[in-house]
Amino acid sequence: MFSSNKKKLKNNQKGSMLVIIMVATFIFSLMLMGTISLALLQQKLNIRRIAGAQAMQIAEAGANYYRWVLYHDNKEYCNKETCIGSPNYGPYGPYPYTDFSGETTGEYELYITPPKLNGSTIVTIKSVGWTSKFPNIKKTIEVQCGIPSWTTYSNLTHDYVVYGSASITTGPVHSNTGVLHYGTAYGLVTCSQPNYGSDLGVSEPSDPNWDGNDPPENVPVSSSFQGGRKMGIEVNDVSFTMMDNYAQNAYILATSSGIIFDPRYAGDYGQWSVPAERSCKNSGDTCDEGYHIHFINNDRFEFYKVSSVQASCGGKPSYSIQSESYSNTYDIPPNGIIFVKHNVWVDGTVNNGASGTRATIVAFEDPFSSGSADIYVNHSILYTNTDGTDSIGLIAQHDFRIGIDSDDYLTISASIIAVKGKKARENYSSFCGADKTKLTINGSQSSYLRPYTGDYAQREYNFDHNTKYNPPPHYPTTGQYTFIQWEEK
Repeated sequence: MFSSNKKKLKNNQKGSMLVIIMVATFIFSLMLMGTISLALLQQKLNIRRIAGAQAMQIAEAGANYYRWVLYHDNKEYCNKETCIGSPNYGPYGPYPYTDFSGETTGEYELYITPPKLNGSTIVTIKSVGWTSKFPNIKKTIEVQCGIPSWTTYSNLTHDYVVYGSASITTGPVHSNTGVLHYGTAYGLVTCSQPNYGSDLGVSEPSDPNWDGNDPPENVPVSSSFQGGRKMGIEVNDVSFTMMDNYAQNAYILATSSGIIFDPRYAGDYGQWSVPAERSCKNSGDTCDEGYHIHFINNDRFEFYKVSSVQASCGGKPSYSIQSESYSNTYDIPPNGIIFVKHNVWVDGTVNNGASGTRATIVAFEDPFSSGSADIYVNHSILYTNTDGTDSIGLIAQHDFRIGIDSDDYLTISASIIAVKGKKARENYSSFCGADKTKLTINGSQSSYLRPYTGDYAQREYNFDHNTKYNPPPHYPTTGQYTFIQWEEK
């Protein structure tokens, strides 16, 4: 009896062990299968990760390729294919991507959004890349490229320039010849020359004489130059001679989707000019002295004909209107170019709500290479939006002048160029008691000859960072396309 029970116990133990072994084997198999599955999944994830990284590199190559295209042709937005418009502006391609060994390992497509019609230089490039082995794994890079414009500078001159003790400049300041700054400069100040006479190319009164090196080696740290200074061989000239070609190109743009005002008589006026504003330029005529543009709301401007100006004072021209007549109210044209073949006074407040106002007034008379049209501002030009949405350009063939009856507190929110002359206000106070309190320029100013505005006791020049790559419509540019924003998607 006892032996029989013992035998049964042994059999039960053997059965239990078998169950345990079977369960353990099953669990081990599950764990092994899980480990293998996990390893396979990890391998797949690694493959996808590598394919994704390779696709991103291919997309990046596409973006870099199109920056190269823009470098060679600033206005090529379709990669020499049939252009595809809004809203996608593509795709162009796909184009093969070859590695360093010359093997094609993937492809990319491009979407090219051109600059806005009213003059931004910003081009958006979207590049979608994938590998040949994993075409369904796609990566996208979207970049923005822009060409810096002349609005890169707060103050730009070809000639030697002096900033008085009351002057405050923010943003980059440059001269092709020399800079003497008595005030405070909060941006970088540069000059293409290492010296101006015995002075440093960029100097303040307390500086030592130039040491003869290019660039100078004896430049002291100065509290006047808060943003630093650089001069000589390390700094490039900015050419004003390019502006003759600019004027011709701007005129062509104005013939398509801009507006042209030409005061000359039959046989001389431009065929694309506004008929109502022709035939008024002879002595004693209604626009003998020029035109007057006054900005108002809703992307419009009032247009006046100026028949006479105030008398000179102390032998200095007044540059101020005595008599004018209202002609019409016009819309700012689609591409923003207002081309005036005469002198023009400008003022007013732009206000088109959140959509903003963008316009460039180009005052050039024939011949473009030797004419002498001026722009005058006596009353403030004001923006409603200061975030770059509003932008006004004022490009004068000769001078940009502030007249005798200018506002005591004059604010000019605009980007200014005096192509062959100067930005200036005569020293009326010595003869006419025309002292003024404060001149504020919000934007940029470029003057071929030495600018001066000494009648204003305070002078403040505020740089508008928004206009570097988003200047007024079709403003002149300098340099080539550079990346300004890069986003992986």
